[in-house]
Amino acid sequence: MFETEEKCCVKCSVKNCVHHSPENLCKAESIEVGNSTACCQSETCCDTFRARD
Repeated sequence: MFETEEKCCVKCSVKNCVHHSPENLCKAESIEVGNSTACCQSETCCDTFRARD
């Protein structure tokens, strides 16, 4: 078995999300980008977003 360590970063500037870090990174375990019928960037959205209390 071959093991590799991957490090990935997703930049995020949405400060009122529970997954946002002070380094402007998304700390969610996984992310989901929504709108399967999108034709351009403005029609997509982060479905992983959860508002801070």
